[in-house]
Amino acid sequence: MTTSSVHADSRVSFADLFISHPNLTARQKSATTLSPWRARLLKSTLWMATVLVAVALSGVHAMAAPFGYVTNYFSSTVSVIDAATNTVVATIPVGNGPWGAAVTPDGTQAYVTNNADNTVSVIATASNTVVATIPVGPGPVGVAITPNGAYAYVGNSTGNTISVIATASNTVVATIPVGNAAGVAITPNGANVYVANFDNSTVSVIATASNTVVATIPGSEPFGVAITPDGTQAYVANFGNNTVSVIATASNTVVATIPVGNAPSGVAITPNGANAYVVNFGDSTVSVIATASNTVTATTPVASTPFFFITPVDIAITPDGTGVYVAATGSSVVSVIATASNTVVATIPVAALPLGVAFPHAFYNFSGFFPPIANPPTVNTGHAGRTYPVKWQLTNSSGAQVTALSAVQSITFESVSCSTFAGDPADAMTTTTTGGSSLRYSGQYIYNWATPSQAGCYDLFITFDTGQVVTAYFNLS
Repeated sequence: MTTSSVHADSRVSFADLFISHPNLTARQKSATTLSPWRARLLKSTLWMATVLVAVALSGVHAMAAPFGYVTNYFSSTVSVIDAATNTVVATIPVGNGPWGAAVTPDGTQAYVTNNADNTVSVIATASNTVVATIPVGPGPVGVAITPNGAYAYVGNSTGNTISVIATASNTVVATIPVGNAAGVAITPNGANVYVANFDNSTVSVIATASNTVVATIPGSEPFGVAITPDGTQAYVANFGNNTVSVIATASNTVVATIPVGNAPSGVAITPNGANAYVVNFGDSTVSVIATASNTVTATTPVASTPFFFITPVDIAITPDGTGVYVAATGSSVVSVIATASNTVVATIPVAALPLGVAFPHAFYNFSGFFPPIANPPTVNTGHAGRTYPVKWQLTNSSGAQVTALSAVQSITFESVSCSTFAGDPADAMTTTTTGGSSLRYSGQYIYNWATPSQAGCYDLFITFDTGQVVTAYFNLS
């Protein structure tokens, strides 16, 4: 196994790592022992630059620019960023060593893992104040919230468990044994939780109905994990062998392995599902993967300052899919990368050692396309100029059926390469229907698509008012 030189240290104490840092408090100096992966990440970060780490946004799909919640490990605070202006509008004291964050789908609460005191702080976003503190397992890092907002799943890195918090009561209602839990992600339908177990080199799959592990998938020191908007694939950053594993969620098997940069530690997927952005801890770059072909299409260096290297740990995408946020801990800033150009376009000062950012997951649960249309990666074959019925259902975060036609913002198509089907909704053209018919709802959404008269391969895009985009592939003769 190829192992990055930047993570070759053994278990060390917080004092060993941080005693010389000017922002370290007495409380942090007396904290408990780090697990090996936290030691590797944090100690190598200090070695490379004084200190610099990056983590970014949870995948979210919303129309208006929301507020982002940034965890600042050394400051024991959370910075609130207005995504419309890229400025900090509030700073909230939380527990000791905040690491991960997640916001409920309705945007009313943010859950923050406090790694050094084994708690989760609950922030009321209306007032930006802490309204509850919840004891969890040792070393909480990752956190994710179910699409209906009912539960928060917290990965306890040194406890090798997942704590399940009922958000209505803010109490732990279940504890699930896993491995050395780091990243946590939940499928859009809320059925399964994917947990990256770093030291165990596995990914645990938890069925939320029973809160039991139903599958264990091999990896190589996996750290970050993200699920595609259609729920069909999980992308896992393998820190240990410089790859990303693609897991088919239907079978829970690895269906592709993609070489990326050195020591990848985080991954996020654009709202339209077209690209996965992978942050590479070891060489301070971001790899861009086209999910249609599972190939790297761009590599973006994260710029350094005169005195600090940008050593990113995790990454995610803004609600509209236009920005990637990377936290640069050496200089205590958040850098914003524009997805259109893959260049840094803004820098936001925050507090000491930013380690996580979260936005609300405002999205619909998409049923998938109903027959006769097949879902990706299957390519639908047919005849150019024919009409095909496109049918689907949507549910909201509470599980209720969405019936409003206004939930569908547009239905478009684009001519694409038959080898990749890597289209871009921004370049797509408006579809037409047969006989003046239009989108309708009758227990399900129905749209009779009059396909183009010219033979070829096409992507059909359906864009919802949440910003989500779902795609079907067609090869028409």
